[in-house]
Amino acid sequence: MLVLVTTAYGFAGRSEVHDGVRDVAALARDSDAILDADVQAGDRNVLVLGLQADRAGTAESARTDTAVLVHRPAGGGPAVTLSIPATLEVSRPPCRRFDAATGTYGDTVPAESRTAFATAYDVGGPACSVGVVQQLTGMPMSGFVALDLAGTPQLVDAVGGIEVCTERPVVDPVLGPVVEGSGTVELDGPTAVRFASAAGTADSSPANRVRRQQRVLAAALGDALSTASLLTPGAPGRSAAGVSSALSADGADAGEILTLARGLARSGAAGDADTPVFLSVPVTETPNTRGQLELRRSEARTLFSALREHEPLPESATAPASRAAAAPAPGTVVNLVDATGRPGAADRIAADLRERGYEIGTVTPGPAAPGAQVRYSPDNTDAAGTLVEALPGARPVPDPTGSRVLELVVGAGDAAPVQAVPSDDTDCD
Repeated sequence: MLVLVTTAYGFAGRSEVHDGVRDVAALARDSDAILDADVQAGDRNVLVLGLQADRAGTAESARTDTAVLVHRPAGGGPAVTLSIPATLEVSRPPCRRFDAATGTYGDTVPAESRTAFATAYDVGGPACSVGVVQQLTGMPMSGFVALDLAGTPQLVDAVGGIEVCTERPVVDPVLGPVVEGSGTVELDGPTAVRFASAAGTADSSPANRVRRQQRVLAAALGDALSTASLLTPGAPGRSAAGVSSALSADGADAGEILTLARGLARSGAAGDADTPVFLSVPVTETPNTRGQLELRRSEARTLFSALREHEPLPESATAPASRAAAAPAPGTVVNLVDATGRPGAADRIAADLRERGYEIGTVTPGPAAPGAQVRYSPDNTDAAGTLVEALPGARPVPDPTGSRVLELVVGAGDAAPVQAVPSDDTDCD
């Protein structure tokens, strides 16, 4: 009788946590954008978004921070995780406007060409993001999951804090030091969201940024669904409230979300059934004049076709997703404008650039700016491109009146450039 009661209590608690995941309407399996539908029957494709937390004290709505498509072929074989940059330039189809507060859709917003992928969620929420990815890849989405980083503190605090592993320290030029060491660290709610949101770290490649976010989710959701938690009076209700603040989904329950998070937390170069191969959508190395990355269409078509038709992945797609930035030409001078409003942030970035081989000219304060900009004259385009490549998220801004000296505006937003931190690598897998 005791075993039966305990089992029933555990199932009730698990059901309560599962019910905490907010339902959203995101999927459109009969979309005209789907190609080779018969061949793809049975494939599992889940779009996983990380939505930005408030980093600068603003009240702006959630925006896409990270986006990955997890593809599991019906016939088995390694799963593939495809990273989609938030700044990828896309043609957004007509989308119904999404009200995040109510989870409902309203009037249709006209299509827009040459806009960033992140605007899909801004305008049309989950359904629009799914629509853009289906239009981009020709693959049907069978699941959708969104982790709202702004709700992460409630989720983490609901389970009494979490433990995560980090290969190296996490330091952000705006947030400051988040985790100063490596290995297993304990995080409370506020620290967990900084860990997941940090943009300016030595491990700021898309793969590592996704790993940090999913490690937080996996640790918190794993604790919420643990036997000890499910059998503790009141714990499932607290966990459900935390889950509701951070997670929304369509076509995926809490159990699958936990499995996805654990896989994404360790995704790397070689995949198996549980550890996806992490690839990036083929894009240009530097943003265009609109500050957006452009799709390398020929390579993208080959990759998407291989995924749809279950063929071997092209060699160009399986090359490392990130590489060291090219060294600047000798004598390249960069003037810095500190627009962070945070004392010392520009000095740390100046030290980082010196280590990369740049000469630092002046460092002056400037009016607050949301992100990083590289201003350059038309005769300094190549040097500007090299600098932008070294600073993920920086936006090139042509300045016809400028000199051959580059000007880097160090902004306070998510596009702030990275700074060097000690490697101190630890194996977290």
